[in-house]
Amino acid sequence: MARLRFGDQSVPRVTRVATGGGGGNVGALADVDLTDTSSGGLQDGGVLMYSSAVAKFIPTTVLNNITINGGTF
Repeated sequence: MARLRFGDQSVPRVTRVATGGGGGNVGALADVDLTDTSSGGLQDGGVLMYSSAVAKFIPTTVLNNITINGGTF
């Protein structure tokens, strides 16, 4: 690692910075298919649901085979 010297102290120097993917969109992800409109397509109130048939997340407004566990109170 490169180091800079300031007086009697040695301080690490930043040589490169890694950043996240940044501003893209969900549709650009490899495992998301926003072109499938058979389950409702992109609509208000829609969600992405995984489809094992196409091995991708697809938009839908109809939820099938869902179990919701509200927890213990």
